Order: sequence, then C-alpha cells, then structure tokens
Amino acid sequence: MFKQLRSRKTCQLTSPLPIMRFGFIILCLSFASGCASTYKTYPTQESMLEKQVLEDNQLGVDGLGGARVSELTPDGTQVVVVSGDDNSLATFNVDSDFKLSFNQVFKNNSTIDGLEGAVSLVVSSDGHRVYVVSYYDSAVTIFEQDKQGRYQFKRTIRDGLPYDEVFSDKESVKGKDKLGLLGAYDIAITSDNSQLFVASVASNAVSIFDIDKNGNVVFNHVIRDSDDTKYGLEGAVNVVITPNNSQVIVAGFNENAITIFNRNTNGTLDHSQTLINGKDGIKNMIAPQGLAMSPDGKYLYSACGGGNAIVVFAKNDQDKYSYIQSISNSDENVSGLGGAGYITTSPNGSRVFVASESDNAVVTLARLDDGTLKILSVLKSEGIKKANERNGAASVYVSPDGKHLLVTTGKGDSLIVYSLH
Repeated sequence: MFKQLRSRKTCQLTSPLPIMRFGFIILCLSFASGCASTYKTYPTQESMLEKQVLEDNQLGVDGLGGARVSELTPDGTQVVVVSGDDNSLATFNVDSDFKLSFNQVFKNNSTIDGLEGAVSLVVSSDGHRVYVVSYYDSAVTIFEQDKQGRYQFKRTIRDGLPYDEVFSDKESVKGKDKLGLLGAYDIAITSDNSQLFVASVASNAVSIFDIDKNGNVVFNHVIRDSDDTKYGLEGAVNVVITPNNSQVIVAGFNENAITIFNRNTNGTLDHSQTLINGKDGIKNMIAPQGLAMSPDGKYLYSACGGGNAIVVFAKNDQDKYSYIQSISNSDENVSGLGGAGYITTSPNGSRVFVASESDNAVVTLARLDDGTLKILSVLKSEGIKKANERNGAASVYVSPDGKHLLVTTGKGDSLIVYSLH
C-alpha cells in the first residue's frame, strides 16, 4: 500500500511514475481531480456525498501537508491524522453531526522527534494512545491522552540512524539496525492493546513490541526477510492482525507476496504460509500495497497497484488461505482499479472500499455470499487542471457506524469527509 510520501528529502517519493528506492519499485499515489468528476454506478447504486473538505493552511487548519492516514477515536469525538510533508500528527474534534474542526497539531521540534515522514498510525482500542510510524525517522512515536482527553507526546522509539545514512547505503547500517524500523511504514495493534507490529520497507522486516500492564512499550524481537527463505518480507509495507488476534499478516511489496504468521499465546510469531503471485492460482497480485481483513475473519483482501487489481483470499478451518478471486482493470467492464493502493472494509463487512492512484478513483464493492466481491460504484475525478484538495488520495477509513468515509490526500494536503448512503 505505497501511500504517497511527499517529504522534501533527497529521496522523496513524488513522481507519478514508478521510481527505484531500496532495490524495489515504489508506485506513488496520485488520486487527482480537477474540473470534472464522474460517478459510475453498477446495477446496485450506492452514493458517496461530499460533506466536508479540510485543507492544510486554510481556515486555521494545520497538519495536513501530505496527509497520509486518518482514524476516528473509539469514543467518536476526535479524528487523528498523520502527514508526511508536515511531519505531524493532527487532531480534529468531531461534533454530533460528524462535522470536523481543527484541534491541535504535533510536529518535530526541540522536544518532539520521530515524526519526519509520518506515514501511518493506529489508535489503541481504549483511545488512550496513538502510535505513529515515520518513514524517514524510522521510528514509533507514542502520544497519550491527558485527563482532559487531549493527546500529549510521550516518547519515541528508534535506533536514531540519520535518514541519509539509512537510505544511501543499506549495507553499512545493517549492524546498527537493531529494531528493524528502517523505513517504518505501517503499524497494527492487538485488540487487547498488548502488542504492536510494525512493517518496515528498508529493514524488510516486521518488528514486535510488547505493551506491559503499566503501558510500557518494550521491544520483543524482529523477523527479517533474511531469516527464512519462505518469508516474503522484502519491502514490507503493510501489516494487519486478524480480528481474533491469532494471526499477523504482512505485505511484501517487492516480492509480490503476503506472509501469514500464527501468533502464539506468548505473543511470538510462527510462519504459517506465504502467498505468492503466480503460485496456487494466484494472479494479479503484483506489488501488493494494502491489506484488509473482513470483520468476521473469513476473508483477506489485497489492493495491488502493479496488478491494477483487488485480490481476495478465503480462510479455511486450518487457518490457511486460498485464492478465490481477482478483479482487475483487465477484466471486461471493470475500471477504477488502476494503481489500487489502499483498501478497507465497512464495519459489518458487507462493503469494501479502495483508493486507486492512476485511475483517480474510489471504488465501492459488495461482498457476496460466497465471499467474492462485486463492484457497486466508481467515483472518478478527471480533467486534471491543477493539484487540488482531491489530488493524491492516500487512504480511506470508514466510521464504526458505517455512515461516513474519510479520505486523506497526499498531494491535495486535505482530509475529505463523505457521507455514505
């Protein structure tokens, strides 16, 4: 799920074309719109209505420069957003009508570090903490709520290696890469708030951190691509946990692979399965960028930018996954999946939402009784004249009640709220 990172570093990810980084190809998102928008509906029509657009440096809003990922806190009162250009975590208040207003922003300064190239986040199930991963700082930064419910910086976990050293000569930093956080790109947390998992593209690894009863985050161990040839962790870009916390799943962008680990009761991981494009009937799983699990834990979805596709897997009673479907732009009468990069589900699992970069689209799909997906609608933005608030969609997030969709835009420096009907 290579969400767009437009940091102004020398190794910035800004080109709309594939560029080489760390030995693999990164496809940057450019969900763009301009003068004209089109909304294509399929036999079952569903609509997304734009409700609100918040833009960086407009009307007092800050912290949306290169907006990447957003999430609603469990109590529904705040939206938190990380942004790669502003190197920030921003929070927004949410009123009873789901109208957002700017609250506060954290950026790297003399007292806060670890936010350079902030790329993803996760909120604990109690809402007490927000954990942010940052690509250039190769870090996990922790924010904690005070008694008034406002988030405050707590600490940063990192090896402290400078970005220019990390990304200019990977061989020289291997011995210094203790935590496996180089190019940290995605993070997941267990539902009981006991463990964190971080996928890092430059370390080619998934890192495991324990959270003790006092809330201390303690490094446990790291699993690297080099540990076992069965792993497909090169360019590890996304990590998800099954709803029952029994498995951890990682997308290996560079290996066209998805690796499944079984999680033991003590929190350690055992390799279970690696799904590889071209094997066991799997097709179109080229450059998997985004992962999502159905809420019932029965299906695994992958957004694959290189295959312009969504790939679907079903899980059997032995917790093994088998390929059941791919939907791609190469199929007849299918559009909107060019550069598919981020994927999520509705709370009840009946809908799947995808952000696609080269087709400039948000695609809505329905899950059928057999677990396969069917496209319901494609919202496209065309006629590009200039970079505006919808340019560079980085992620989609559905509110727990299923009534609202949040879209962050990397080039548009904005957060868009849609109502779902």
